Amino acid sequence: MNRRVTLHARALALRCPNCGGGGVVRHWLRIADDCPTCGISLVRGNRVGAYILNLGAAEAVVMAVVLWVVVRGWPDQVPWDLLGWLAPLLAVTSPLVFYPFSRLGFVAIDLAMHPETRRDEDAGSCRGAEQQ
Repeated sequence: MNRRVTLHARALALRCPNCGGGGVVRHWLRIADDCPTCGISLVRGNRVGAYILNLGAAEAVVMAVVLWVVVRGWPDQVPWDLLGWLAPLLAVTSPLVFYPFSRLGFVAIDLAMHPETRRDEDAGSCRGAEQQ
């Protein structure tokens, strides 16, 4: 299987994208800083990128649900009261649901873009050895 597909499949399974090891999700909103199996940093890249990925996916789901409800009831039977509480509820809860997937998914994106790069934050790396 293609390495990029493998990285993303492991991230969607909430496993380490690098080695496939488990134990990286401690609690739903708490991801380990390093993989307990291979030691790679799970805070690689930019956390802001993971947050943007999370919010983008969450808001796409909110918009898809709102559009589906509006189109389904158009023109006379759109349940505006339902949308009045459903949209804000989805806007708050969906980022919480997608959080671990976006964090590990962004690590997978970083590993796919920079496959041979060893980062200072990776466990066991020798700081400054790469610069020599």
